[in-house]
Amino acid sequence: MATLVQRQFAVLSFITAFLFVMTGVFSLGGNRLAITSSAIQQAASHISSLAILNWMGQEIPALSATVQASGDARSNSVTGFLFQLATNIQPGDLRSLLGRELPGMVTTEDARFVVQGKGASLADFYVEYPTRVADTSQLVPVVEPATQEAAKQEEEKPAPAPVAKPVSTGGKKIVFVYNSHNRESWFSETKPVGTAVDHPTRNISLVSQRLSEELNERGIGSEVSKDDIYQQLLNKKMDYALSYAQSLQVVKAAVEKNRELHYFFDLHRDTAPRETTTVTIKGKTYARVMFVIGKRNKSYEKNEAFATDLHNLMEKMYPELSRGVMEKGGKTDHGEYNQSISSGSMLMEIGGTGNTLQESLNTAEALADVFAAYYLQAEKVSKTESQEPAKR
Repeated sequence: MATLVQRQFAVLSFITAFLFVMTGVFSLGGNRLAITSSAIQQAASHISSLAILNWMGQEIPALSATVQASGDARSNSVTGFLFQLATNIQPGDLRSLLGRELPGMVTTEDARFVVQGKGASLADFYVEYPTRVADTSQLVPVVEPATQEAAKQEEEKPAPAPVAKPVSTGGKKIVFVYNSHNRESWFSETKPVGTAVDHPTRNISLVSQRLSEELNERGIGSEVSKDDIYQQLLNKKMDYALSYAQSLQVVKAAVEKNRELHYFFDLHRDTAPRETTTVTIKGKTYARVMFVIGKRNKSYEKNEAFATDLHNLMEKMYPELSRGVMEKGGKTDHGEYNQSISSGSMLMEIGGTGNTLQESLNTAEALADVFAAYYLQAEKVSKTESQEPAKR
């Protein structure tokens, strides 16, 4: 302990002496160094708040306990903090060292977990949806003949009747479901072409269709987009990376037709391994859900709060179905995801390439249950607030 204190004292003494000498040099040279609040803010933005808490925690034990509870294992030494301040590299996190040099590696500046579900790990921080221009319109299903009929029978089974809930949007369509990457499919439905696991018809749009139907059955007015974003990009000779720009036009057109729309769900299919994206609840298998928030949206905190509410409610109704809430917004991804259109906008990753269509459809039903419960709670809160007397 004494050695640590001596080392910290020596480091602080050196810094003080260095600042004293530099101040003298600037003064003798007739220079005036103006440090503005914006400059300080810009410099501070490169320092992790957890690193600062770690440093301060050496004097305030409660802060150390808070940081340890958050799962942060970085160095809490003064030298580690100063090293991060000088280099913007976080000790113990190779992503902060390699992420700026290796394409495809996401750093802590690019993404983080707001709420981390069971099984979620740093492996989930991948660069989403690489640019590609291959036309997969000719892909065909690869369901083996022996299992094709069984799969068909499974999908044709009538969906269980939803539990009756006193939920109603009064005939208003308030939810819009769409797919920016509408041809995302599964290994059980198609052959991969390069990095793409896509199919023109057996894809994530079927999950959106089911979600919209299930919401309507539960009294939540919903619309679903039929737009083939991928084909629209091909027709316009636009790059695949512009999928969100193209889907934004679809969303805006829907809003122009219906001003009652407030919730916008963009469904995707993840690429995480099956063991990460699958859960069995009461004997039924589901494709797990990851909520993704784009931090480049200036009002992302509202969308983040919405996603967190859904996650917490899902944990109660369907334990472990949610993989958590991920916040993204660095230089290596899209970072906005059309979520500035409304505080009720959401990007949801439904399962991965190793899941099946039926597992994803099961999730659509569960998601409809969760959102119906969320809307019912929100409706009760709204009515309670409207009945309160106005404060003077």
